Amino acid sequence: MRRTDSRLLDAVGRGDASALRDLYDAHARLIAFRLRREGASVEEAEDVLQETFLDVWRTSEAYRGDAEVAGWLWGIAYRKYLMLVRGEVRLRHREERARPTAQDVDEEEERVLCIDAGHALSELKPDLRVAFEAVAIDGLSTAEAAQRLGVPE
Repeated sequence: MRRTDSRLLDAVGRGDASALRDLYDAHARLIAFRLRREGASVEEAEDVLQETFLDVWRTSEAYRGDAEVAGWLWGIAYRKYLMLVRGEVRLRHREERARPTAQDVDEEEERVLCIDAGHALSELKPDLRVAFEAVAIDGLSTAEAAQRLGVPE
C-alpha cells in the first residue's frame, strides 16, 4: 500500500530516509520538468532538486498541511532556483565591475608612463633634462628650445 504524501512527510519528520526517497521518486521528475521550463539547465535542475529535498529532510515539520505536498515542494524548489539565478546574476555583475574598462586601462597606462617618464627624466643629465622638458612639456620646437636655452640646435 502506497503512503500518501502527507504521511510520507510525517515519516520524513521522524527520520525515515526511505520515506524521503519515496517522496523524491513521486515528485522529482515533475519538479525537474517545471524547473527546465523556467529556464534551468539539467545541471541546475539537479542541484535545485538536491537542495530542495535536503531542505525537506531538515525542515519537514514546516509543512502545515494546508497545501498540497506537491505545491509545497514546488514552492521550495522554485525559491531555491530563484536564489541560484540571483546568485549567478550577482556574480556576473561583480565580475563585470571587476573587469577594467578601456578608460581604466588608459588611466593606468598613463599613470605608469608618467611614473616611468618621471624616473627617466630624473636619470638625465640636468642640461639634457631642461632641453627635453622645453620640447616635450613646454611644447617648444627644437629650434625654439635651443634659442631659449642658448645652446646649438
